[in-house]
Amino acid sequence: MTLLRANSDLRKHRIWNWTLPAWLVTLPDGRRFNTCPHAGPCAQYCYARNGTYMFSNVRQAHITNLMRILDDPNQWQEDMVAELLTKKFRPTGIPRQLPEGTDLSHDRYLQNWAEQGGAAVRIHDSGDFFDEQYLLRWVLIAERIPDVLFYAYTKEVEMLKKYQYPYNFRYIFSTGGTQDHLIEPGDRHADVFPNNDAIVAAGYESQDANDLLCVLLKTNKVGIPANNIRHYNKRMAGRRFSELHPNKNL
Repeated sequence: MTLLRANSDLRKHRIWNWTLPAWLVTLPDGRRFNTCPHAGPCAQYCYARNGTYMFSNVRQAHITNLMRILDDPNQWQEDMVAELLTKKFRPTGIPRQLPEGTDLSHDRYLQNWAEQGGAAVRIHDSGDFFDEQYLLRWVLIAERIPDVLFYAYTKEVEMLKKYQYPYNFRYIFSTGGTQDHLIEPGDRHADVFPNNDAIVAAGYESQDANDLLCVLLKTNKVGIPANNIRHYNKRMAGRRFSELHPNKNL
């Protein structure tokens, strides 16, 4: 069974996804489970609770991913490592074509990774680190596959700040959660804006050209343009996620 997927946009950048069902889900045995424990206002605007994510076959695939972790986490971890050791995740030896303006001079690991043509895994196209043991399993996976770059947007601010991480494990705090107040000005974080003009006006830099920019940009202030979902955009009324839940730090 293939664990990691990639849509056409991510595949061209050699990025693969690991996806859980978003927010609250009912498991086959009737249990209710929350994959995003510290989701805040963002839960009402989540793209992963809309469109193709809600197709029955897609939703079931994401629930199956979650059940693999809950039912047999050791086997899931070993299966993930085995998949990441296959040829398609190995460095190509051909330097990556980085977006214009990217500067990796401050980060030796990212320099080497890009020069070797390394692959990337976005942990959680939807869902989040729902507990510490699950987070630490991803850290162990990253330690065993040092030539793959792992990255994640997360609202688990307090949890992520507890640990030290290998160079190939990167995280970006994502606003709109209940722990926004724990995000400090120097922390790498992402905010969702109505459009790219609003991103620039706020002094952020957009990752719209390539999702890897959330890691590759030298700035800690990453802007994400909102998905074109009409009823969500109408409800946001021109605000950014951090304004949906006021945060004095950002």
